[in-house]
Amino acid sequence: MNRREFLGTVGAGTIAGATARPAATPQTSASPAEIYVRAYAIDAMCFAMAPPPATFVQYLTADKIEALRTSGLTAMAMNMTSNFAELSQVENMFGAVKDRIATWDAIVAANPDVFRKVTTTAGLDAVKQSGHVGFIYCFQMSAPFGWDLAKLRTFAELGVRQIQLADGSRNYLVDSCWEQTNAGLSRFGHQAVEAFADLGILVDLSHVGERSSLDAILASPNPVIYSHSGCLPLCPHPRNVSDRNVRALADRGGVFCVYNQSGWLTQDPEITIDHFIAHLAHVINLGGEDAVGVGTDQDAVDMTAMRPTEAADHNRSFERRRQEYPQLAWEIRHMRVPELSHPRRLLHLAEALEARGYRPETIEKILGGNYVRVFREVVG
Repeated sequence: MNRREFLGTVGAGTIAGATARPAATPQTSASPAEIYVRAYAIDAMCFAMAPPPATFVQYLTADKIEALRTSGLTAMAMNMTSNFAELSQVENMFGAVKDRIATWDAIVAANPDVFRKVTTTAGLDAVKQSGHVGFIYCFQMSAPFGWDLAKLRTFAELGVRQIQLADGSRNYLVDSCWEQTNAGLSRFGHQAVEAFADLGILVDLSHVGERSSLDAILASPNPVIYSHSGCLPLCPHPRNVSDRNVRALADRGGVFCVYNQSGWLTQDPEITIDHFIAHLAHVINLGGEDAVGVGTDQDAVDMTAMRPTEAADHNRSFERRRQEYPQLAWEIRHMRVPELSHPRRLLHLAEALEARGYRPETIEKILGGNYVRVFREVVG
């Protein structure tokens, strides 16, 4: 089923309710399904696990491949460093991540009717035209190349096109969002940001600390992204981002992608898609409609809004961190917006945005147009 055929399988239903203001009065008419088929539908952060599965996130089984084939998604950034607990035990992380990339190359080769590896703008345009699902290889940490920019170049040659500067801990480049020191971009960090530009790799600031993020935004010759984050004024989780940094990112052409981590989007005991849209609207209010996108930070298919132990696991994490971060006072009772925990999550988002009066052009930018613009500029 290609994207033209997909259009015939979906309705243009909407989701009731509205809290976020539209960007402007609609100027053109189109159903959400028509918008979705026309748009680049990009999820800027998904997991990419290697078999056998070590967590609730499952390997790409036949049913998941079929779900993606019919999803209408254009491309997903697939995190080749998923399951850090496993990778951190490997003596040679460089080699282990190369093996993870080889595994996903084999998945693509074994399913040529469904998947394509995307390493260039031409490749991204090709999957949009053909109806394949594109995989953009990414890292959620810099640890696989460590101090060694030659290793970074190797990963670029293997097709990695997006790298997050830090995950949960300080490293050679930056402080993470969990560091009280709030230090800035290191000297090596400046060198790495320059190397990213030379190699055509997107700088991703999700999980990166406040000062380090601002330094990277200002240091990068190219626009940078947050592949999966939320807005700090809407929920006081340290993973979320200040208005200052969102504005700085937008001023330099970057894109802020909102995640589907509902326990970090709101302190409310119940979750709706309006909470997610409120973060999109906040970014638009700060930086304009060219500055926003979507990066769910979930399994590539993920038809389960909350897995059995997730809420309890995150509440234990909050308990451990509350001495340093007393603002983490709420109880986690949900993990994801149900409508966005589905292969057709971006269609569901298009329906919700259209119901709230967002213009078709704005919806297309949110679904992936803005990410594609930065990809074109940085990756080429």
